[in-house]
Amino acid sequence: MKTLMALLLLGFATVSATEVRAAETSTLRVVVVDTKDLKAYLATLGEVKRLNAAVVPKMVLRTWQATYAGTESGTVIVSVEYPGSMANFATAWEKMMANAQIAQKMNDLGKLRRIVSDSIYQELAL
Repeated sequence: MKTLMALLLLGFATVSATEVRAAETSTLRVVVVDTKDLKAYLATLGEVKRLNAAVVPKMVLRTWQATYAGTESGTVIVSVEYPGSMANFATAWEKMMANAQIAQKMNDLGKLRRIVSDSIYQELAL
């Protein structure tokens, strides 16, 4: 009986750990941008980030600039991470874009940048 109970608990723990692991994966959007006015672009993106915190708080928006990248030095990358599947990401993105203030700020960003590359990645569980 103890062995059966131990096996059941082990099975439950394995299933639970697998479910938790699956929930830990994220979707990542990586956008490489070219901008002539980095200061204005970052200020506007900061406003988007602030507005997003109220609408989709799980979405993490970060910016990067290449510093040791040869001819690519200075390249600006924006990452947008959201926990879960691409479907979860899409739902959050739609919710974000349904907000009039965020949609306007995204439109403003479009005037300050040229998108060089835009990719979506799904995290692989290890």
